[in-house]
Amino acid sequence: MAKLSWNAARPRVISDMRSFALVLACTVAMLDACSRSEEKPLPSDPKARAEFVDAQSAKMSDENRRLLQRFMVRVKDQEATGGSPPTISLAKAMELQRAYDSDVVQVQKRYQASLAAAKAELRTDAREQALVNDLKSPSGKSLRYVLDMTNTGKKVVDRVVLRIDFRDTAGKYLASVPGLELKGPLTPGESGRTVQVMPLNPTYQAGLLEGKLATITATPSQIVYADGERLDPDQDLKALETLGRARIP
Repeated sequence: MAKLSWNAARPRVISDMRSFALVLACTVAMLDACSRSEEKPLPSDPKARAEFVDAQSAKMSDENRRLLQRFMVRVKDQEATGGSPPTISLAKAMELQRAYDSDVVQVQKRYQASLAAAKAELRTDAREQALVNDLKSPSGKSLRYVLDMTNTGKKVVDRVVLRIDFRDTAGKYLASVPGLELKGPLTPGESGRTVQVMPLNPTYQAGLLEGKLATITATPSQIVYADGERLDPDQDLKALETLGRARIP
């Protein structure tokens, strides 16, 4: 058997090293090209911007692609309301979207926490629905209902603002009363009752006019206590809405 010398194997090693160097150079070149693309400003023309974003999205991970898609939705919304499109770099756009997503999550958590706390302080129950004549209603009739409230907390409630939502039995939205304000005081453990009427429109609430029942939910959007303290889910909801309308710089 012929003896394999170290010198005989050397050309393969050199060849392998050259291949590795070539792959490394190509990889560096690709990364450099991606980096340069991320630093390019987003085109102001919608068509050119869409083509640029599509080309860059194809090179991204799924997470970054979804991040960029959410940003572009905000850009389109901003343009639709008369705002100027941002001309920032792709990298800056993704940085801003990450920060925006984080802010939204924080505000949503705050809203859900304050809403849960308000529901724990005040129990509501809507019942005794009935159609009544109402000359001021578009249909000539209104839905009359009784709303019971119980203070399930430990403090005296001085005032409460409720959001009343009406849905059909299948869950379809029918109407809402965004801010029904009721005044107390309502001491801990005490229950109160109010009778309300909602005018019915034959275009939107035809089913109720036919005698079908509604699913009525009353959610506390603000509770003010006798000592001046308050629970204010509505304030957190407005903060979330304001964040949604915020302009991209």
